[in-house]
Amino acid sequence: MRFELTDLQSSWKSKGEALGSELPLDASPGDAVMGAARAGLLDPHADLVSIAAAVESVAYRSASAGVAIALHSVVASACAQQSQFADALFRGELIGALTLSSEDVPIECGGRLTGRASWVAPITSGGVVLVGARTGDEAVAFAVSLAATGVWTDPVEPAGLRGLACAHLIVEEAEAVALGPTVPLMSRVRVLMAAVGLGVGQRALAEALVAARAAGCGAAGEQTVQGLLADAATELDAAMLLTWKAAAANREVTLGDASMAKLAATDAAQRAVVRATQVVGVETFRRNHIIERLAQDVRALELFAGRTESLHAAMAAEVLPVPARSPLPTPA
Repeated sequence: MRFELTDLQSSWKSKGEALGSELPLDASPGDAVMGAARAGLLDPHADLVSIAAAVESVAYRSASAGVAIALHSVVASACAQQSQFADALFRGELIGALTLSSEDVPIECGGRLTGRASWVAPITSGGVVLVGARTGDEAVAFAVSLAATGVWTDPVEPAGLRGLACAHLIVEEAEAVALGPTVPLMSRVRVLMAAVGLGVGQRALAEALVAARAAGCGAAGEQTVQGLLADAATELDAAMLLTWKAAAANREVTLGDASMAKLAATDAAQRAVVRATQVVGVETFRRNHIIERLAQDVRALELFAGRTESLHAAMAAEVLPVPARSPLPTPA
């Protein structure tokens, strides 16, 4: 397949760049989502590559805004057939949130949820949360209004993504709308979190390039610096291709491909930040330096929507399926 953006996808990337330039580093979820709505980046018919390209561009300027738009896009898409939520979500009037950890799972009984969901973001007044809940032996995604009876939030202050409001969700016989299996939604989330990682990594690389040029480390400069920059650029480009490959499958994207994209992108971003720290030097130790902020943000991306172990498991299940066991030979 060809790995290049169509004109439509490129226009989404450009719109994301324009929106990112308007948003502050710690943009609130409301500002990010409303800005996306005004820019035409909330479209029920948009393909996943277009959304990923826009999210990456926004995340280059503000990782928290990129995450907010990514999560909102998944919620809006999942609720596209739910009249009580769909229009308001696509206009940006309701903010969509997701549970980013599977450590706690509510239980469904009679269309109502009871239990706890960990690390829900972005939390806003009256938003809509997608919750993975246990229904018998199955994991099913449900939409829950934060304004519904029997819904409470326990705010959590994150170490990174400072503009993103996070909380644990507590539900007690809260009314919920079933949306279907959790795997397709998680696949989209992982692709878009990969896109956020690409934006973070590209920003770190750009900051390192500025520092290197200011220090006179250009084409004929310090070979160690050149190596750090070249390695970061190579890994980010490879991760970008994996992300586009996964996103190109759109609603048919598999959890294995999405997990591979997220693993590659977050790892590449993490290493880009480390290399940028080496190139920029001791200034990165200054509080609120952009590289210090990126180091905190990329850590959150590694933990949310699938830690390394679960990504490996999803990839292995598709790439290395367990072969059927042959019958044992009959003893002579």
